[in-house]
Amino acid sequence: MADLPGALVARAIRLDDPVERARAVEIVAQGLPDIPHLSWLFGDLMSPRLARWFAEVELNPRRTTGVTGAFTESDELCGVVVWTAPDHEKVPPLPEQVEEGRELLGGDQAFFARFQENGAAEEKSWSEPEVISVVLAAVAPEYRRSGVGQVAIAPVIAEAQRRKLPGILRAGTRELADAYIRTGNLIERGSYTLTDGPTVWVLEWTPAT
Repeated sequence: MADLPGALVARAIRLDDPVERARAVEIVAQGLPDIPHLSWLFGDLMSPRLARWFAEVELNPRRTTGVTGAFTESDELCGVVVWTAPDHEKVPPLPEQVEEGRELLGGDQAFFARFQENGAAEEKSWSEPEVISVVLAAVAPEYRRSGVGQVAIAPVIAEAQRRKLPGILRAGTRELADAYIRTGNLIERGSYTLTDGPTVWVLEWTPAT
């Protein structure tokens, strides 16, 4: 774990900045195999190339909303949160990303079965349409277990409070769920277990009254 030189700052990640986006892609690609439900989703297909492809798709340079980060005092990006809100515009993958996805995923029926199961489980765990939802959170390996994740997610919680919308976050381990509950004032909404896979805890923060 790296020593943080000072206070962390959270702000939107500039995906139109090639250097900043490249660092964000690196962090997400490194973190993807350690996110239990996403590791389960891709299964034996998981590889460094697939992880980078997934990160490139999520951090599409045309995306203008829903990506925040935690930065050190020297402006080094060390944590990434991808999230959605009801009014966020969905940005389709670039044509080359679609083609690479076909090559990486092919017609793997096991993957598509897991994809459907994961989607159904997520939908069942939360049915309200007007919600802010964290898609993923990743922290650079050298900064893990130092509070970076909580800093990166703080603006998302603040935005939900500002809009008076509920928000949800899914944690892939009991330890991580407990950490968010303890430090982020989240409450546990429930959990679900994927077939031959991990248990996912659904955490909620409620809008300000």
